[in-house]
Amino acid sequence: MGATTLLRKLKGSMFPKLVLDRTLLDKQIAELQGTLSDVTAKYEAELTAARAAVAQAAAAAAQASAAQATFHFRGYDIPVDLMRMTGGGPETFEEISAMHQKNLAKWIGIEPQHSILEIGCGIGRDAIPLSTTLTRGSYVGVDIIGRSIDWCTAYIGARHPNFRFVHYDVDDQLHNPDGTTRTEAIVLPIEDQSIDRIFLFSVFTHMYQKDIEHYLREFRRVLKPDGLVYATTFIYDDAILESARRTNRTIFNLRFEHELHEGCRINSLEYPLGAVAFTRELWQKMLIAGSMKLAKPILNGQWSGFYDKFDDGQDVLILQPA
Repeated sequence: MGATTLLRKLKGSMFPKLVLDRTLLDKQIAELQGTLSDVTAKYEAELTAARAAVAQAAAAAAQASAAQATFHFRGYDIPVDLMRMTGGGPETFEEISAMHQKNLAKWIGIEPQHSILEIGCGIGRDAIPLSTTLTRGSYVGVDIIGRSIDWCTAYIGARHPNFRFVHYDVDDQLHNPDGTTRTEAIVLPIEDQSIDRIFLFSVFTHMYQKDIEHYLREFRRVLKPDGLVYATTFIYDDAILESARRTNRTIFNLRFEHELHEGCRINSLEYPLGAVAFTRELWQKMLIAGSMKLAKPILNGQWSGFYDKFDDGQDVLILQPA
């Protein structure tokens, strides 16, 4: 026997041919793959949960920061979150307040001894500057946002006892959707013929005809015979609507494409009270129903882009008892 043949025989006896069991191997591979899938799924679930927790914590921190953020205005630190409920923030608060005071002084006059009623007083954008004017008079501010009234009472009312703030829990789609009181049930907490001036900025722009007529009747009741009202509104006709849709002067895209009924149009079907507009003819009917009348010609608003000269952002009615 040759050496080569002998070595081959020895190799075969010392190192037998290995035969792999594929069934067992495939089973082990499948088990490993299953374990890996379980680990991966668990990791992804934990990662998703961790990301959600981080996002929730960030949102809570941002909300807390916003709630704590304040804007200093004439000696008051006003909560920014409440400020934004009025439709503006720190970037416009002072400018709008100054414009309001200028227009009130120009068109209805505010004197130190006057008794004032504001509907939609918000967070005190007008009450604060008036606190230095009404040295011998009084002020009542009404609003449907309870937190704003609480703040005004705690801070403005505390410094000025002649300033009073009243909350009405009125059902309002935009500002107080959980309210329990209907507008027609409101009786203003004021004696008959005791108020010199009433003003309301961008309040009638969020009301239907029947609610406006109710407020007008209440105004007639509480106003002195020579009392005046400054009320902003949206007044339209075909030419004004065409101009508003063409110029788009506001951030609210006021197009009033939906007719609610004759003489009344709304800007959004989803939020009908977001912006409501009326014709002059319907306003005249509402004034008659509320026993009020125009004390001056209607002032033009900037909102529609229709007028070359305007006196306020919205159209303005200066009213007196009929």
